Amino acid sequence: MSALIAEVRACQGCGACLLTCPEHAIRPRAASLVVHPDRCTGCGECVEVCPVDAIVLVSASSEPTP
Repeated sequence: MSALIAEVRACQGCGACLLTCPEHAIRPRAASLVVHPDRCTGCGECVEVCPVDAIVLVSASSEPTP
């Protein structure tokens, strides 16, 4: 199972990922995004539509690189 990790520093708040996610696993929170791993299927659609590469697909046990 994959989990999506949003790299908040790069997020421009365009909302493309929110509209694209078929599972509605991505939610806005203050100035960032929250990805709910229990809803995320790891399809990668949000990764494809993000214009600033703010979301990366990693395994549930991995940590994003800075």
